[in-house]
Amino acid sequence: MNSAVEVQVDDTPAADDDDDDDDAMMDDDEMVNGTTYNNNETASSQPIIDQSKVTFTSHTDAIYAITSHYDNQSNTLTIVSGGGDDRAYLHHLTTTTTINNHPQVQTKTIPLAHPHTDSISCVGLNTPYIHHDVSGIVQANHIAVGSYDGSIVLYSTNDGSLVHVFEGPTDVEWLRFHPRGGTVLLVGSIADGTIWMYHTPSKQCLQVFVGHEGGVTDGAFTPDGKWIVSCGQDGTVRVWAPKKGVCKHVFRLMDNHGGGGEEEEEGGGGGGLTCLAVGGGQDGQLAICGGEDGHAYVVHVSGKKLVATLTHYEESAAAAANNNDQGGEDGMDEDDDGFTGEPRSVEAVGFCPANIPGTAHWCATGGVDGVLKVWNMNVGGVGGAQLRQKCTRGADVKAGITRLRWHNSLPLVIASYTDGVICIWDARVGKMVDSLTGHEDMINDMDVSFVDGNAAAVIVTGSDDKSVKMFEYYPQNSQY
Repeated sequence: MNSAVEVQVDDTPAADDDDDDDDAMMDDDEMVNGTTYNNNETASSQPIIDQSKVTFTSHTDAIYAITSHYDNQSNTLTIVSGGGDDRAYLHHLTTTTTINNHPQVQTKTIPLAHPHTDSISCVGLNTPYIHHDVSGIVQANHIAVGSYDGSIVLYSTNDGSLVHVFEGPTDVEWLRFHPRGGTVLLVGSIADGTIWMYHTPSKQCLQVFVGHEGGVTDGAFTPDGKWIVSCGQDGTVRVWAPKKGVCKHVFRLMDNHGGGGEEEEEGGGGGGLTCLAVGGGQDGQLAICGGEDGHAYVVHVSGKKLVATLTHYEESAAAAANNNDQGGEDGMDEDDDGFTGEPRSVEAVGFCPANIPGTAHWCATGGVDGVLKVWNMNVGGVGGAQLRQKCTRGADVKAGITRLRWHNSLPLVIASYTDGVICIWDARVGKMVDSLTGHEDMINDMDVSFVDGNAAAVIVTGSDDKSVKMFEYYPQNSQY
């Protein structure tokens, strides 16, 4: 792979062509224009070995949102990051080959111009979807940035120039581009419970979807683009018709959403829904969401059916005894920090790609308990699915899972944790085949691109340590 990740970087200015060749090679962890290039050599005094290949330090506060895309033709990795400093940045990493066949990387970081007044909560790229445009028209490459100040800003991916600022909901929580062409943008609010849909070429709002009785925590188009699926703090998953703007079905999955309505309760447990993934099953119509109650729920979108309730969180015997003997009315005990009971929320979910042999009906859940679970929905079990593997890093590791992503062509799950570690798990046997370190604090967001015929995974992360890091994982070099 001719990527930015296995290179020694020439940082000598063009005007200094007469400098010695030795000066053209970077020292370990040398910073240039806000970018740190890491050569994987760490002093013994450093407690964390930085295995990342490139680090961006443009942000001055925690980073909450990351997206990336690798273009194989230009050997360019595009990264967009946003954080608590109310800023968003565009990063380009391009790999070229020198006359001696040595890969050399060039980086460019562009501050995105809109003056936000609150944290950046979400970022997106439409580049992966442009070639699916049914109109046959080559669409513009766009970045979308959403913020808790209510702004939704569109930029050019090429140079970071501002294209348009949309009017929309307050406290934007998430955004997604339509998978067929990338010209329709979906945005959800954590404050007013609305979902807005925009047409980016005309810069018009197409629909506003109203119905959630609390904040909308996540949402997406189905892979065929025919439906919108959203989940919220009200404990519901809702299916919407994009063109008509109406809700076609409500899955009421929790019992304390406080909403009411005609639909009967289909799940149970209490609390809100935290995360969502779509595209599961052979027909791509399965959606899975994680809940604060420690369960994950799998629904069939077009079939309007609850397929499975997955019990991710398992209460320990000690906690159960404590809750029964000492708990209050709710059976939960409060600790010194104000938290009740054990951590149980499911924070990350995902479906295994259908093209991986023998795993077409698998999905994964990750929780604040630090456990990764792999499920087989093709085998009926308790709740409609069978637990295949329970993956843990050990009793002494107290880090929770923040994001997970399946490999595109192998039965591997890539998971990020609150202690700044990335773990790669073999879903067939529940074994951790590799881990990547470098962050000094919680990883808040992670994105993965697959290159060189899916031989390598380029992992981009944003952390509370104010850095964006890019890692590379080669399955053939690990225990897989």
